[in-house]
Amino acid sequence: MKANEKYLIRFLESSDTNFVIPVYQRNYDWKKEQCKQLYDDLVSMIKNNYKTHFFGTIVSIYNDSARSREYLIIDGQQRITTISLLLLAIYNLIESGRLKSDSIIKEKILNQYLINQYSNEECKIKLKPIKEDRNAFEKLFSKDELIEESNITLNYNYFYERIILGEITIDELYSVVERLMIVEIELKNGEDDPQLIFESLNSTGLDLTDADKVRNFILMNKPSKKQEELYNNYWNKVEKNTNYLVTQFIRDYLTMKENKIPNINKIYVSFKKYIEDNDIDIEVCLKDMLKFSTYYKSLITSNTGMKDADIIIKNINKLEVTVSYPFLLEVFDDYKNNEINEEELVEVLKIIESYIFRRIICKAPTNALNKVFMNLSKEIKRIENYKENYLEIFKYILTNKKSSQRFPSEDEFKLKFLECDVYSWKSKNKIYLLEQLENYDNNEKVDIENLINEKKLSIEHIMPQTLTLSWKNALGEGYNEVYAKYIGTIGNLTLTGYNSSLSNKSFIEKRDMEKGFKDSRLKLNKYLSEIDEWNEEKIIERANKLYEIASNIWRYPTSNYSIEDENNNIFSLEDEDDFTNAKVEKFIFKEEIIKVKNWTDLYENICSILYEINPIPFIRLTKKEFDQDYLNKRFSTEEDSIRRSYKIGNNVYIEKNLSTEAKLQTLRIIFDEYGIDYSELLFGIK
Repeated sequence: MKANEKYLIRFLESSDTNFVIPVYQRNYDWKKEQCKQLYDDLVSMIKNNYKTHFFGTIVSIYNDSARSREYLIIDGQQRITTISLLLLAIYNLIESGRLKSDSIIKEKILNQYLINQYSNEECKIKLKPIKEDRNAFEKLFSKDELIEESNITLNYNYFYERIILGEITIDELYSVVERLMIVEIELKNGEDDPQLIFESLNSTGLDLTDADKVRNFILMNKPSKKQEELYNNYWNKVEKNTNYLVTQFIRDYLTMKENKIPNINKIYVSFKKYIEDNDIDIEVCLKDMLKFSTYYKSLITSNTGMKDADIIIKNINKLEVTVSYPFLLEVFDDYKNNEINEEELVEVLKIIESYIFRRIICKAPTNALNKVFMNLSKEIKRIENYKENYLEIFKYILTNKKSSQRFPSEDEFKLKFLECDVYSWKSKNKIYLLEQLENYDNNEKVDIENLINEKKLSIEHIMPQTLTLSWKNALGEGYNEVYAKYIGTIGNLTLTGYNSSLSNKSFIEKRDMEKGFKDSRLKLNKYLSEIDEWNEEKIIERANKLYEIASNIWRYPTSNYSIEDENNNIFSLEDEDDFTNAKVEKFIFKEEIIKVKNWTDLYENICSILYEINPIPFIRLTKKEFDQDYLNKRFSTEEDSIRRSYKIGNNVYIEKNLSTEAKLQTLRIIFDEYGIDYSELLFGIK
C-alpha cells in the first residue's frame, strides 16, 4: 500500500488510464445539495485566496496491462465523478463559445482528464461508473438524448448553469480545481485487502465529529500562535464547560441564535454557514460561545449558585427535556444582563417544569416542544415593553399555545392525573412524580430516587397486580372493571421498603403488619394508615387528595397581560394536529421564511421548491403504485388524469383539490420520497 498527497488533476491526467467503479459499489448519489456545497467551497477559495483545498481520500487498486492501466476505485467515486462532471461542463462551455477563456486550454481538459485520446472506444472515456450511471455519463459526451432522471445529468446541468452565472470567472474556477488536493492510497493487487482498508477508513472510531469539524474550521488558516491562543482562551474552555458535549451545545447555540433547529448530522455545515452568511468574526463568536457555555455548564450540572433555581433545574434534567436548553440559555443571559431578577428567574423555571410535566401527564406530543422552546425568547422580546413585563408576557405566551403545543389546563390535568396509567411510564418519570408528591411541603426531604436505585424502596400496587379471592370480594362484583381501570393509576400506587413482604396480602394485612402502612414514615402512606378498606371509592378519594398536592406543585400560571394579533404557534409537518380550521400564514423551509395566503399556497410552494432541488423523486412518484388507490390519483405525468392539477415541472402534475389534512398527508409522502425529515418544514398558524 502506498499513500501520497497530490493534486487531484495529477491523479486524473495519466494517459491510457481508466477509473473503474466496481459493480459492488453504490450508484452515484450526490445531489444538487452536495454539488452546491462543493461549488460554494470553490468560490470561497477564490474570495479568500486559499492556496489549496483538501478534497478527501481516494483509495484504488491498480491493475496494469499492455493495453491500458486500470484503477478500481474503492473509496472516492462520488468525488471523482463530480469533478469529472464539473470539468466536462467547463470544457463544453468553452467549446460551444458560450464562455471565453484567456488561459484554459480546452483540449487539455478533454484529452488529459476526461478521455484517453488514442484508446479504442471501449476505453476512450476515462471514468467508468456503474450500471445506469455509465450510460448517463457517456451520453453527456455523445450528446445523444440525455437521461434526465439521472443524478449524473442533473448535476452536470447544475454545474453548467451555475458557471454561466459568473460568480467567479471560468478561469478562476479552473484555477481552483487545479488546487484541489487529495490523499491517494494505492493498494497492491493480491497483497492488500481492500475491504479491510475501506472499513478502517470509514470506521466510526476515526470519524470526525461535527464538533471536531467546527474546531478545525475555527482554527485552520490561522497562524500557529493564534491557533494556540484561540484554543486555550476559548475552545478548550467551551469543551470543559459542556463536559465535551460540544456538538449538542453548538446545536442549542445555533437554535438560539438563528431561531431554527439544525439537523444534528449537519451541525458543522450549519455553523459554517452561520459564520459566513453573517460575516461573524471567529474570535467574537468564540467569546460569545464561551459565555453561553458557562450557562450550559450551570444547566447540565444543576449548579447556578441559586438554591431554588438549582432544585428546579435538577427536576427538569430528571425529565430529560433538553430541548428546553436553547430557551433556558437565553433566560440565564437575561438574568446576567439584569433584565430579570432572581425571583423572576426561579418563577420562569417553575413554570417550565410545570409545563413539561403537565404535558407528560396529558400525553401531549413531545416533538412539539422543540418548536416552542426555539421561539419562546424571541416571542417575548418582540413585545416592546418586555423588560418591564417579562414574566407576565412569558406566562401569557406559554398559556396561549394551541393544540399539540398547549399548556394543559386545570380540567385536562385533573382528568388525566386521576386516570393516567402511571405505572406504565418510563421509570424516571414515575420516580419523579412520586418523589415530588412525597416531598411537597416537607422539610424532611426523602431521596426517593437514590432509595429506589439502591433497592431500599420500591413502587407498590395497593390493589395487587394479581387478585386473590379475598381481594375480589373486597372490590365487589365489578372487581374486573375496577382492576382494569385503576391498577396502574396514581390512586393505587405508593412506595414501600417491604414490597415482597406485602405481596398479595389483603389491605388490612398490608396496613397493620410490622413495617406496614401504619408504621411507614412516608407521607404517601398516611392516608392508607387511616382507612379500613380499599376499593374503588377509596382509590378515587386518595387520587383526589394527591391531585390537590399536584395542582400546587405543577401550578397553571395566570396572567392579566394581553397581546393582540400575535402569532405564537409554530408547528411542523411531523405534528399530527388537525389543522382543518386553522389559518396558515407562513412556512419555514431550507432556512427561508415564506408568507402564504392559505394551505394550498403552502402546498404548491413546497412542491415547487422540492422539484427545483431534485425532480427525480417527483418523477418516481408519478410512476409509483400505492396500496391506496386514492393516492395513485395524486401524482401524474398527464394533466387530464387529475381532477384539479397543479403543474410543478415538465410533465409532472399533482392533485391540489384536497382537504388541508390530505395536503399535509401528501407532503409527508413527498418528504418520505425525498428522505427529508418532517421536522424540516415549519409553519405558523393563527
